[in-house]
Amino acid sequence: MPSDSAKIKATDKPTGGDALNSANPRSRRIRPTYLIGPVFVLAALIIPSAIALFDVTPLSHRINGQADPIHRDFFVLQHTLLIAGLSVGVVSCALATYQWSVPRRLLHLFLFCILLELFYRFAYGGGVTSGVLLSVPETSGGETGELLAGHPILTTSLILVALLAIYALIVSWRAPLGFSLKLCAGVGAASIAMIFASLAIGKYQFGDTRLLKLVVLSEVQDTFPFDIATAIAAVANGLIDTRRLASTRARFEFPNVYMMNAASRRAAAEIYVVVVGETSRRENWSLFGYSRGTTPRLDAMRGDLFLFNRATSNATNTILSVPLALTRAAPATRSVARSEKSIITLLKQAGFATYWISNQARSDALDNPISQIAREADNVSFPQDMQPSERSGGFDSNLQLRLNETLARLTGNAKAVIFLHMEGSHFGYKERYPASFSHFRAGQDAPRVLPEREMRLLDEYDNSVYFTDSNIREIIDRLALCRCKAGLVFFSDHGERLFDHGLTDSDFGHGFPTVSRQEIEVPFFMWLSSAYQEANPLLVARLKANTHSAVELHSVFETIVDLTSVHYESRADSLSLFSANLRSPGKLEVLNTNEETLSLSVPAGEGLE
Repeated sequence: MPSDSAKIKATDKPTGGDALNSANPRSRRIRPTYLIGPVFVLAALIIPSAIALFDVTPLSHRINGQADPIHRDFFVLQHTLLIAGLSVGVVSCALATYQWSVPRRLLHLFLFCILLELFYRFAYGGGVTSGVLLSVPETSGGETGELLAGHPILTTSLILVALLAIYALIVSWRAPLGFSLKLCAGVGAASIAMIFASLAIGKYQFGDTRLLKLVVLSEVQDTFPFDIATAIAAVANGLIDTRRLASTRARFEFPNVYMMNAASRRAAAEIYVVVVGETSRRENWSLFGYSRGTTPRLDAMRGDLFLFNRATSNATNTILSVPLALTRAAPATRSVARSEKSIITLLKQAGFATYWISNQARSDALDNPISQIAREADNVSFPQDMQPSERSGGFDSNLQLRLNETLARLTGNAKAVIFLHMEGSHFGYKERYPASFSHFRAGQDAPRVLPEREMRLLDEYDNSVYFTDSNIREIIDRLALCRCKAGLVFFSDHGERLFDHGLTDSDFGHGFPTVSRQEIEVPFFMWLSSAYQEANPLLVARLKANTHSAVELHSVFETIVDLTSVHYESRADSLSLFSANLRSPGKLEVLNTNEETLSLSVPAGEGLE
């Protein structure tokens, strides 16, 4: 027969009906500190979704047309039930597996994603997307610090959350806790009921099953942790696709490429510079009508420039927008950038020497598409390749130094295209220019009234444009000295939000879940030497005629083809800004940070002369 002590141990074992059981059969008392782990799990899984429930703005974009108030209420109810059902279901699954050590530890390690999730929820008003994940490895430690410093209250809060996450992980590593599977199953059943109720309301609301599917998918992708999972899956699929097409891209050549009128051009030099700006919004350039004099040096030569005052980017972050400008890929066919090479390879095939000179750090993470484009050039230079004394404090003025060195090495009949990639106006704005360019201070001549912090950031942003103006003017002046056929193309990869809706608007930056005009309206202009204009009067006349047309950065590829007088088979010449038959877009195609193609209306013409 069993001893009395054995009987006591048996009765002390936790039963499946207990809501919270001790994994230690000798004690049913639970240390309060053990509850830190599951409480953190509950908070981490529910809070992001609770934030999403109160973000009603994106909901209107998912409704086909303007719904009346009754239908809108139904929609909000459908959304609430779905998000709540998903969150409750995730919590029930998490707590059901909490009693096993390996799933519990993996769960706590995964929940460190809450730091990234909360940052984007509060700073950008949406969840983590594939574009966000793609940008993370491309962001240097310094840029991360600048971004966090721009949100001091949020950053301080996230530090506290990080400390709590670490403590919860330590406590839960060996915490003897288990939750009743019966209770978790009951909670899971309730979550399923909420989800089905949501779908029923959605069916009544939309009628169309296909539309309901799109709305529900969008809502799921905006809910933690499904947004993280979806983003990881999208990045993984892109990486797999890139690796799958790597050999195809490596072998790729453009068909039937040649330099037009090559014999007559052999003796004289031709030098073209393509400047890829960073985070520069057209609205803050006095060259395009801004009230502050942010571009006085370019303003002084306005008559020598070809200004495109209706230019828009096809994406709101660098890693998506630059490939769409420098390859034949479009938002709807962005996989083309994975299977084909860029304009750099086309120019090399035509006989041009090519250079990529960047003031952005080299990155090969996740087969970075911009690094792939850069490596196509004959000569590649990143800041890491320079001596520290030559980096000019990391400012874009070091591009001029490297450009001058490159030009000095060219022969008298060189054919060269040089790509310069700037830091431009990327946040932190005050780190993009030397102190001597702190021209705008204390809101002087500011176009609108803003709180003190926001006004300081606007001043710093405008100072970064003021410095970019100086750099571009010096590059043009240097090109003019060659007295040869030369040209400069400048465009920014994307724009920026800057408290555009008044005193109550705290949004700044780019890559928001919803696309704003300020994020895609970019400065785009060209300068052509007198020798070039004399040699190509027809091209110049066409270019001038097209300056008021709506254009997308997707036109850059074909524009450079015409600028350099290169031909290749089956080209889309109607995209070129030099074309007599320029095809202006009927709708703007823009990739959001979820890599979804949005169609936006074309901006109206502006009276800029």
